[in-house]
Amino acid sequence: MKIIIAGSGEVGFHLAKLLSFESQDITLIDTNRDSLAYADSHLDIRVVRGNATSISVLKDAQVQNTDLFIGVTSSETTNITTCVLAKQLGAKHTIARITNTEFIHNKDEVGFEKIGIDELISPDSLAAKEIELLLNQSAFNDTFEFENGALLMIGLILTRTTAFVGKTVQEVAKLNPNLKYMPIAIQRYGTQYTLIPRGDTPFKELVGDVEGEYVDKDGERFYKISNVQLMSDFFISIVSASDHWMFISSNGSLAAGRKNSESALFPYYTVDKIHDFHNITGSKTVILADREGKTQLWEPFWKEGTNLYSLTRNLYKNQLGNK
Repeated sequence: MKIIIAGSGEVGFHLAKLLSFESQDITLIDTNRDSLAYADSHLDIRVVRGNATSISVLKDAQVQNTDLFIGVTSSETTNITTCVLAKQLGAKHTIARITNTEFIHNKDEVGFEKIGIDELISPDSLAAKEIELLLNQSAFNDTFEFENGALLMIGLILTRTTAFVGKTVQEVAKLNPNLKYMPIAIQRYGTQYTLIPRGDTPFKELVGDVEGEYVDKDGERFYKISNVQLMSDFFISIVSASDHWMFISSNGSLAAGRKNSESALFPYYTVDKIHDFHNITGSKTVILADREGKTQLWEPFWKEGTNLYSLTRNLYKNQLGNK
C-alpha cells in the first residue's frame, strides 16, 4: 500500500516507523530539513521536503497514486487543506489530524467526506479515551474493546496471589456466578503452545520471580538480576577507564561514543528511541541449534522468542561497572 504522511513531528515519525515496519510504501512530507534527515537515515521510507499544501509538492510525492494520505502536521488548518487537495488530486483515502473535537462530533452534519476528508482523528480525544480505559481496566495487562464496549477482551498475567490460581475454569465460574466471561486462550509461560481452555483446565501462576543477588563468576563479583525477561526495558551505564562512554538497554540496543554526544560512535538518542531501535542498533547474535532432529533459530535479544521457547534471562553486571 502506498501511504503519504504530511508532517514529520512526533506523530508523523511514529506513524512512518510503524507502517514502514509493515513493509508499506511510505512517503513523508515536511518543511523541516533536520526531522526529514533523521527519518530518512533511520527508516526505510521516501522523504519529500516542502509545504504539504503545495500542489507541486503533492505531485512530487505522487499523490495521484497513493492509497492513503494522512495529514498529521501541528496545524489543524494545514491538515484539512492538504487532505482536501490530496483527495482532489487522486488520493483514494484521506485522514486529517484535528484539535477541535467539535469537528468529530458534528462530522455528519458538516459533511467532511463531501469536501474530500474521509476520517478525522484527534490525538487528545484518543488519549483521553485510552486513559479512561486504563483507569477502568488497571488490573489487566492488555485490553481490547470491540463495538464501542459491547465486547471487551482482556489479557492478564496470573501471580501466586491471584485469587483463582489453582482453580479450574468451572470452579471459577461457580465462585463468580454473576460474572459473564469466557476464557478463550491460555499461554503457559515458557512454552510455545496456546491452550484452548475447557472446563477442567486449571489457571496457573506465572513461574519465576525477578530477583537480585551478588554472585561470583570467574573470580569476580557480579550483581545478577534473575528473570529479567519479566521486566520492562531499562537502561544500564557501562563505565570506562578512558574517555569512552556507553549506555545499553536491557533489550540489547545501545548508544556509545567518546568524550561527549557529539563524538558518538552509535547514535545518541533519547532513552525511549534507543529502546525502540533494538533491532537496528546494538549487538546481533543469531544461533541455529540442532535439537531432537530439528533446527531451531534463536536470538538472545529476540523478545518474541520468550513465547516460543522455554527460557529465562539473567543479567549480570560486575561491581566495577565495566562489564
